[in-house]
Amino acid sequence: MKKRINLIIMIIGLIGLVLGYVEYDKYNKEHNSYGVVEAEVSEVKVNGDRTTVNFEFFLNNKYYFSNVGTDENFEVGDKRKIFYLKSNPEICKITLVTLLKTIVFFVCGGLIFLLGLILSIKKVFVNGRVKRLKKKGILIKATIQEVLVVNKDRGKNPYKIRAYYVNPQDNKTYYYLSEEEVTDLKELVSRNNIQTINVYINPKDTDDYYVDIESIKV
Repeated sequence: MKKRINLIIMIIGLIGLVLGYVEYDKYNKEHNSYGVVEAEVSEVKVNGDRTTVNFEFFLNNKYYFSNVGTDENFEVGDKRKIFYLKSNPEICKITLVTLLKTIVFFVCGGLIFLLGLILSIKKVFVNGRVKRLKKKGILIKATIQEVLVVNKDRGKNPYKIRAYYVNPQDNKTYYYLSEEEVTDLKELVSRNNIQTINVYINPKDTDDYYVDIESIKV
């Protein structure tokens, strides 16, 4: 389940990066296609919430007129720089696409993808550690002491098992705590009257262990 979630996070991040590239391509093409010129407002028409402004400007020894819809307020005689389409100067824009959306998509997409990648790599290391302990570790049957409810309000992965084992070699009691688990372990242990659980211990480092919750699932 966690592997699938990490993959989904990475896919969302990739989508953000792709959208960032699309926005950058749009920005790049538009800024290469348009030139800038100083124009003067010759007419302003207001129709409801929409304003149409007629700009006139002199370019390449020729006068051009262009109507541009805008939400900005203009008056006849106002001068400002506008953007004209190089292939057809009568097509103009007051503003062009900015890099803001590109930056947002790239930054958010990159961070989300990196998060998914880190979680996936962490999962690989955790799985590798568990496999190593199961293969080379010492298997003991630890007695289940209690099932802990980590945080019910969080709504996910709220259960842990605490178990103990009395080592006959030194007659000492050792305690082990499992990873969080989404399954209702309290109900599972109670329903099946489960007393013990498998614990794999690194023979070179007894603090390195793995409580195998799967061993009690039936």
